[in-house]
Amino acid sequence: MDLLKDNLKKLYFRFLIPSLGSAMVMSIYTLTDAIVIGKGVGSDALAALSITTPLLCILMSTGILFGVGGSVQMSVHRGSGNNVRANQSFTLSLILISCITLILWLLYGTGMSGLLHLMGANETLFPYAMSYMHYINIFLPVAVFSNFIAIFIRADGDPNRAMAGVLAGGVVNIVLDIVMVFPLQMGIGGAALASVIGMAIQVIVGGTHFLSKKNGLKPARPEKWLTGIKNIMISGIPSFFNEFANGFIVMLFNIQLLKYCGENALSIYSVISNCVILFNSLFTGVGQSVQPIISTNYGAGNTERIKAIKRMAYITVIIMGAVFSLSGILFPVTVCRIFIKMDPTLSAIAGYGVRGYFFTFLPFGINLLTSYYLQAILSSGKSLCISLLRNIILSSVCILIFPLFAGANSLWFVMPVVEVIVLCLCLYFLRTPLEDPRK
Repeated sequence: MDLLKDNLKKLYFRFLIPSLGSAMVMSIYTLTDAIVIGKGVGSDALAALSITTPLLCILMSTGILFGVGGSVQMSVHRGSGNNVRANQSFTLSLILISCITLILWLLYGTGMSGLLHLMGANETLFPYAMSYMHYINIFLPVAVFSNFIAIFIRADGDPNRAMAGVLAGGVVNIVLDIVMVFPLQMGIGGAALASVIGMAIQVIVGGTHFLSKKNGLKPARPEKWLTGIKNIMISGIPSFFNEFANGFIVMLFNIQLLKYCGENALSIYSVISNCVILFNSLFTGVGQSVQPIISTNYGAGNTERIKAIKRMAYITVIIMGAVFSLSGILFPVTVCRIFIKMDPTLSAIAGYGVRGYFFTFLPFGINLLTSYYLQAILSSGKSLCISLLRNIILSSVCILIFPLFAGANSLWFVMPVVEVIVLCLCLYFLRTPLEDPRK
């Protein structure tokens, strides 16, 4: 396929469908865990799964950091016709992620108990959380590399293989989740083992791209290491925060909900956080599907093609966001019932908690796509500004102060307020004319 000349609509869907398929199945890893754990082990175990989410997000976001950062640099260099520098970006990204993975493996292996207590685990939830993270620790490298490999082979023009890897891993994960939790009675640890086996299969299938005729990713000795590392980090750090924030926000919500609302509210939030992971993955799928197209055309100076593909992507996320928001606003108890057994107390919490939070998703998709778009055109400073505001700064401040001034239930409305504020900034950034990088 030719990202510079092929019909844009066909090109868009050729990348979008596999990317959304991959995002959907990746979410199945987490959602299947949540459903099976909630139904097969109990609401305490599901709340413990929420405790582990920040630690899992660090692993997944590390793969995204170096995958997106390296692939954006690679695509821009390819668009400008410099294949040597493109392959240097890939090689340097691979070296960096390998080093960071080793550090994380040692950190998680030696300090898991302290990390779980830092995430908010109490005496009830700690044993469940520790059991889940035991198998994650053993297979930690595949959790990091699963996103990294999928992003690079998609950018290398092989999105179908990325989807095939995720699909194969997802099917295995679903089957093993059910078998290990129910017939084998392995509890929450069995669900974790099923997930990492699924991820390992995804990495193996995706890795076959490097042996195929489609492979354009060749090792090339990096030059100017410090400059290369800086460019990769700058390009990838906004996406890192977009993913890492899922865990960071969950951690803050866990602490505040346990403090102000109790464990029943945390059980409902565990449902919401799993929905956030699903919807975030789908929005991310749209952003990552257009990123190589936009970056390559940006390197070639094809501004009109960029505007056209951007328009298609925003229409997609607006429709998705409206559907996601309405699902929780109209059917809050039904959404929760998918994950856990509901009683009158939980249903009452879901009635206002899920409804309030689900207003988030319409601006959520627009903001996330804007961050990916700005990365693709090397406006990483603006992209990072969006990511930090919505994922760290505004969300942290509001989670901490809302219950002090507006009561405990105001926590459910934190993220809608944050996303609307950030939406205003995104609209301002999008008004800036697109410049030709060759000038």
